[in-house]
Amino acid sequence: MSFYECLKAFPEGSDSPSRLALTAKRLGWQGIIICNEEPRSVFQIKAAEKVRGIGVAVGAEVTAQNARALHSRVFALRARYPLITVRGETDELIKAACEDANVDVLMLGQVWRPLGIAQARAAEQNQIAIGFDLSPLIRLRGSSRSRWMEVAKRNLELARKFHLALAITAGVRSHLDLRSPRDLVALSEVVGFEPSEVDEALNLPARLLELNKRSWIGPGMELL
Repeated sequence: MSFYECLKAFPEGSDSPSRLALTAKRLGWQGIIICNEEPRSVFQIKAAEKVRGIGVAVGAEVTAQNARALHSRVFALRARYPLITVRGETDELIKAACEDANVDVLMLGQVWRPLGIAQARAAEQNQIAIGFDLSPLIRLRGSSRSRWMEVAKRNLELARKFHLALAITAGVRSHLDLRSPRDLVALSEVVGFEPSEVDEALNLPARLLELNKRSWIGPGMELL
């Protein structure tokens, strides 16, 4: 399996793509995907692509004020980037993302409300993965962390019920935020992930990159 981490690079993060790539390689990752909100502004991506022994790709993370703006932004980015993630910050945006087949991953890690049944059903119909940002588990303490874990566990149970694909990230914005795949396995198991689920979740970004680089002319129909 190829384990890829989705992260932020300069100017939205603290470090250049090459520094992130070097650190990720040392920690045991096979690749990184830079998911900035403004992917065209990623700093010195070609230098990172020259780092040997690790794959580097550029995706895009979408945030918006409302559902209409989200759909418009996702549509504009879909043809240009092999991975589209949405940061679900409100119920409206979560619902909109679950209903948009152009979205690859809906990130729920820092959302304090549980995923709804209607939203999960829409995500299943549109084959949208649910992403878990584990950074609150790392930085929160006490009752705040307990409340976050309760919501994360409910979201995990609902994702299982609807057979949704899962993704995991540490919410990286600096090389200091990077954790090894082994560390994320341990953190995920605290939340309630099974070992097989963690392996598939860490491998999901690489699989999505491969699928989205192929030419699809319709559901299940590939142009060879």
